[in-house]
Amino acid sequence: MNSTDERYLPHLRGALPKYAHGYMSSGYSIALEGWRRGLDLKIKVNYQRKKAKVIEYVLSSKEKSHYFQITRGDLVSKEAVRICVNKDQTKEYLIKAGVEAPKGGVFEDNSTDEEILQYSKELGYPLVLKPTDGTGGKGVIANIKDDQEMLQAITYVRGKLGFKRVIVEQFFAGEDHRLYVVGDEVVGVFKRDPASVTGNGKDTIEELLKKKNEDRMKIPSLQNKPIIVNTETHELLGRLGYTMQSIPKQDEVVFLKTKSNVSSGGEAVDVTDDISEEMKKIAVAATKAIPTLCQAGVDMIIDKETNTGVVLEINSRAHIRTHLFPSYGKARDVPSAIIDYYFPETKGYDRENASKMYFDFDHVYKSFLKGATGYIEIPSIPTKIELKRFLFTANKFPEDLEEWIQTNAVKYNQSGFIKKLSQSKFSLILGGNQSEMDEFLTLLERKITRSKNDVDVEIKMRTTPVMQGFYVEEAKESSQKSKQNSSIIKKSKDAIKQNEKLKTENKKLRKKQEQLVYSTSWKVTKPLRAISRLFKQKS
Repeated sequence: MNSTDERYLPHLRGALPKYAHGYMSSGYSIALEGWRRGLDLKIKVNYQRKKAKVIEYVLSSKEKSHYFQITRGDLVSKEAVRICVNKDQTKEYLIKAGVEAPKGGVFEDNSTDEEILQYSKELGYPLVLKPTDGTGGKGVIANIKDDQEMLQAITYVRGKLGFKRVIVEQFFAGEDHRLYVVGDEVVGVFKRDPASVTGNGKDTIEELLKKKNEDRMKIPSLQNKPIIVNTETHELLGRLGYTMQSIPKQDEVVFLKTKSNVSSGGEAVDVTDDISEEMKKIAVAATKAIPTLCQAGVDMIIDKETNTGVVLEINSRAHIRTHLFPSYGKARDVPSAIIDYYFPETKGYDRENASKMYFDFDHVYKSFLKGATGYIEIPSIPTKIELKRFLFTANKFPEDLEEWIQTNAVKYNQSGFIKKLSQSKFSLILGGNQSEMDEFLTLLERKITRSKNDVDVEIKMRTTPVMQGFYVEEAKESSQKSKQNSSIIKKSKDAIKQNEKLKTENKKLRKKQEQLVYSTSWKVTKPLRAISRLFKQKS
C-alpha cells in the first residue's frame, strides 16, 4: 500500500484487522472512529437473513448512547427503513416531494407476464425491469429495447431468479452513481463502471484480467471479489470478435460485464469533486423525502452533459467500504461524517495520536464464530499514546524473559507483541500511555540488569499503528517448522491408519485361508497338490 495513494485514508493504513476487510470494513471503520474519539464501545457480529453476517455496536459518551447496525444509526427510524426496503413506496415519497424519479409501475406476485408486457408497450421503451426488494443489483435488467427483450427479462427475473414482485420503469440514459448523504451534506460520491480491461497491445485479455484481479485483491473493499469470467463475458467478447486470448490495442477498453455493481466486478471511481451541486442537492432532497432518514446511500443515474439526474432508489443501510477504498480516485472519510452527526461534541479530537492504535476486531469475529451472541466490551483507548520498537540481541537471555514481558506488559496496559527472530534476537513492539510505558521499561531494564546477561538493546522507529492487547507473535521460521511438524504428524497418523487397515485386511485374508483349508474342495484336491509339489522338486 503506497503511503501517497489517495485511495486509502491515512488513519486507516495498517489499522484493518484480518476480518475487517470486505463488507465488514463498513461497520468496523465507524466503530473504530467512535472508539478512537474516546467513546465507549460494545460490539458483536450477528447473523441476519440469508445467513449474512452484520456488525452491531453501541457507542456511548457520558451523556448518551447510539446503537448502530453496519452503517445505520438509531436516528434512522424503523418507518424509514421499511419505506426504503420497498422500492415502489420509496418512489411514491420521492414523487410526492418533487424529487425526479423514473416513471413506472409495480406488479404483484399474481400479475401475469402478459400484463407486464402490455404495460411496457404503453409506457414506451427503453425500460428497466427490477425486483421490488432486490439488493446488490441482482435481477436488475436495464435498457430493454423491445417486447422480445422484455419477455426474456421477465422470464429471467420472475422465473429463474424467483422475484415475482417487480417494477417496470423508464430507462434514463447516463452513468450509475452512489451518493452518500449525512444530514444536509453529500460526503462521498462514486461512479460505477462495468468490469473491463484496458489493452496495452501486448497482453491477452486473460493476462490483463489476471493483473487486474491481482490489483483488486490489494484493495480491502474488494478482497475475495475477483472479476469472474462467465457466459456473459464470452458473449460480450464474441460480439467484438474477441476471445480471452485476443490482444486488445493500446488503451482499448474491453468490457467484460454489462452490470456496473461492484459485487459483480464493477469498478468504483470516486467522483465526489466532479459532481455538480445541483445533483448533490437532489440526493439530499431524496433523503429528506423519507421521514427521519438522516443518512443513506442514494443511487442516481446522472447525465453530466445535461447536468440532469434521477433517483433510482435509497439504501438506509448502505455499505461505505467503496467510499473508503475506491478502485480509482480519492478515499472519502464517511465514518467521520457519521460520528460527527451522532456525537458532534467529539469533533476536533487528537486524530494523529488516536490513529496509533486500533482495537482487536478479529477477537470479536472469532468469538462470534465460536458461538458468542452477546456484546463484547472493548477496553477504552489510552491517552497520550507512545509507540516504540526494541530489538534485543544476546548470546543468552534471562530465563522466562518472554513470559515476564507478556505478563508485565498486560499489567502496565501496554499493547503490542513480542516476536522471536532467532535464538539470539527478538523484537518487542509497544504501544500505550507514555507514563505507564516508562514504568514498564524501567522494570524491564532492572530485570535484564539483575540477570547479569550481556543484552544489547536497540531502539527502532515504529510508525504503523498497534493493535490493542499484547500477544506473542510466532516467527515465520517457527511457524513453517510447526507446519512441517504438523505435516509429519499427519503423515505418521495416515501411515498408522494404513498399517491398521493392512492388519485388518491380513486378518480377513488369513481367515479366508483357514476357511479354505478346512473346506471340502481343499481336502479333495490335497493328494493332487502333494504330487504336484513332488514333481516340482524332482524336476
